[in-house]
Amino acid sequence: MLWDASTIIGCTIRGRDGDGGTVTDLLFEDASWHMRWIVVNVHHWSCREVLLSVSYVQQPDVVGRRIVVDLTIQEISDSLAADLRPPVSRPSGHGGGDPHLRSVDAVIGHRVHLTDGVIGHVEDLLVQDADWGIRFLRVDTCKWRPGERLLLAPGSIREIDWDGRLVRFALGRGEIEADRAHRDVIWMRNRAEGSRLDA
Repeated sequence: MLWDASTIIGCTIRGRDGDGGTVTDLLFEDASWHMRWIVVNVHHWSCREVLLSVSYVQQPDVVGRRIVVDLTIQEISDSLAADLRPPVSRPSGHGGGDPHLRSVDAVIGHRVHLTDGVIGHVEDLLVQDADWGIRFLRVDTCKWRPGERLLLAPGSIREIDWDGRLVRFALGRGEIEADRAHRDVIWMRNRAEGSRLDA
């Protein structure tokens, strides 16, 4: 099953012995397009952010706004500080960082450019619940077909201009309309449809 990455932001992190904070962001690798870290505000202690590996997550409960992890509250609090391993799109004063680590919150809103022009912007990332892989970028096609949305697979991305907030795809409008891209392109009739896709 697929779910919208943005729906995780704001969820409560539930540890083995109680609530351990609130999700403020998700970080993914732009080389593999898999989620790696959940950024958690451990507000019960010092209002600081820590990173939790997605491997600790048992199952996201998007409806209940809760993420259950196999950690104690203390283990959550003692996790790696988020500012020690920042994504490129969220620089910190510590310098360095992972050149392939990206922020979901920062990527949402990037303009989407096909081979024949801009068609809209990234509205969300659709994540496979089994392996935390990003299967599609959901695009609001407001510059091409207002009111419609399109799912584009990250495998068809040609280039990402992180500084310019632009995602370039190796597809054109003609290819999409002729349906020659196969599973790389899916038109959505409504926003809820994406979460029911099996990928």
